[in-house]
Formats: sequence, C-alpha cells, structure tokens
Amino acid sequence: MTTLRDATPACRFQIPPHNAAVPQARHAVVDVAAGWGLHPDHERADTLRLIVSELVTNAVKHAGMLSPQIDVVLHLTEDGWLRLGVHDRHPFRPKALLETVDDDSGRGLLIVKHLVAECGGTAGIEPDADLGGKTVWVAVPLP
Repeated sequence: MTTLRDATPACRFQIPPHNAAVPQARHAVVDVAAGWGLHPDHERADTLRLIVSELVTNAVKHAGMLSPQIDVVLHLTEDGWLRLGVHDRHPFRPKALLETVDDDSGRGLLIVKHLVAECGGTAGIEPDADLGGKTVWVAVPLP
C-alpha cells in the first residue's frame, strides 16, 4: 500500500490485459477496501465487486491490444470515500457513463453508473495526455 501526497491511504497495482485478471482485480480491490474498514460481506463490497468486474472487463476487452497492462488505483479520501480508477492506453472514451445504450452490448458501464448512483457516488472518465488512454473512475462513500 502506498500513500498519496495528502497522506491518505492509496493502493495501485497493474494487471495484464487478460480475462483471468478480472477476478484477481476484483479480489484485490475488496481486500484493500476491507483493510480500510469495509466488511467483505457488506452490500457495498458486493457493489464494488460488480463495478470492478465491469471496469476491468471493459479495459481488457476494448483496450487490451493497446495496453501492455491495466492500472487499478484505489484512494481513500479523508472523508471516507473510496475512489477507484481503471486506466488503459486506448484513446477511445466510452459513452455509456453519459447516456443510455440501446445495443445488446455496452450495458456494463450503464450498470456501473446506476450502481454508483444508488450508493450516492459519482463516476467519470478522465483522459490521460501523458500516457495516452483514459481512466474510468468511480467514487463511492464507504459505510
């Protein structure tokens, strides 16, 4: 575990752009959140599992060919919010966080958007000019 400039807890890890990395990322995120006080059986832990699964699956599926690795970053703010970011090197910015999807695919980010809203959180996409690509992030209050 590392700390950010403001000395709040943070964790960063990299995973390969393969489907097998999805459960690894899911378990790692919940383990870190448990270390920060979130009980693994709490409903919010289940919400995090779904969110991580969707974000990492999308990064693997849509950016794996351009990303030698996928970065997962967690940050616990001073006021008890967990911010989770999944960064890949693909420049395409998904739109499902911003609008509805009528297609049979592409609903994962829409699900993320609704899960985050249900727990009073926020979500967004930040382009990364230095490394290329983007970070899809969510911030949710921990109970």
